[in-house]
Amino acid sequence: MRPFIGFGLLSVTLVLAAMSAPVAAQDRTITVTGRGEISVEPDMATVVIGVQAEAEVAANALDIASASTAAILATLDGEGIAVEDIRSGAIRLNPRYSQSALSSGTQITGYQAINSVEVKVTDLVRLGGLLAAVVGDAANRLDGVQFGLIDPAVATDEARKRAVAEGARLAQLYGDAAGVSLGELMMLTEGGSGGYRMVEVSPVVAMDMSSSPQYDVPFAAGKIEMNASITLVYAIAE
Repeated sequence: MRPFIGFGLLSVTLVLAAMSAPVAAQDRTITVTGRGEISVEPDMATVVIGVQAEAEVAANALDIASASTAAILATLDGEGIAVEDIRSGAIRLNPRYSQSALSSGTQITGYQAINSVEVKVTDLVRLGGLLAAVVGDAANRLDGVQFGLIDPAVATDEARKRAVAEGARLAQLYGDAAGVSLGELMMLTEGGSGGYRMVEVSPVVAMDMSSSPQYDVPFAAGKIEMNASITLVYAIAE
């Protein structure tokens, strides 16, 4: 029994000795997260435009929407929009119901067809005129406008550089405040980047297609706030 007790005491002594040993320098770190931002002017926009048609017969509603969509595509082609900058969006055919006072259920009174296209406009000077043109020809829906960058890499990289610089500044600040010196950078991890701004609009529907807009659609693109988040881990020097 005594040898067993002696072995147990020896084990406890070794554990306590290990716990009282100083922490290795590489285990002492400062972790910070730097955030960088940059404001840039957009040079492109993505708009979602389309057609909403209603008729008592499903085929008629779909035909009206299809003909109007074809007219929109023809207008876009005439405005010089490249084929690769146009793609189909929502294509739907939904029944319309009404509650009849003479029956216990709902009745289908007609059909609604929706067809929309997503268009990338790389010349913002032409955006207002383009919107007016497609509405004048066929479109009666405007579902959204998103301003962005044709090539966001340069702005994103600048935001990343600013995030790293901010992280290094914070690490030095915390080190000075704690009375320790920074060692080498042990780890750098990107938390994310982005910044596109969507101009949200409720679907605008103009069922009266007997007239065309007299003016280009005014807009203010503003600026895009590109941002990045970087986490840095520094060793504390001995």
